[in-house]
Amino acid sequence: MYVTRVPNRGSPPAVLLRESYRDNGKVKTRTLANLSHWPERKVEKLQRALKGLPATRDLAESFEVSRSLPHGHVAAVLGTAGPWASKISSTRHHRGGATWSPRCW
Repeated sequence: MYVTRVPNRGSPPAVLLRESYRDNGKVKTRTLANLSHWPERKVEKLQRALKGLPATRDLAESFEVSRSLPHGHVAAVLGTAGPWASKISSTRHHRGGATWSPRCW
């Protein structure tokens, strides 16, 4: 089974669920369903499922980042700083009237 789009002259293309089969040595196509009324996202999910691919999800919908932990050299500096780490990470600087925080602190 597969999903195909068949162009229509003045209308949007028809989205069809089809199946290929052999009849007396000839390859034929059978239309199983008209999916033209389905939303595009739903059609894409069906196509991925028919191909055996894992379902995709928008990462923004899947995760909520509440806090990111420091990594690598930043973790080493903060680990070495010990009790002063909270003061270092909350330090803000004023430059040109704007308040900014360094990315690595």
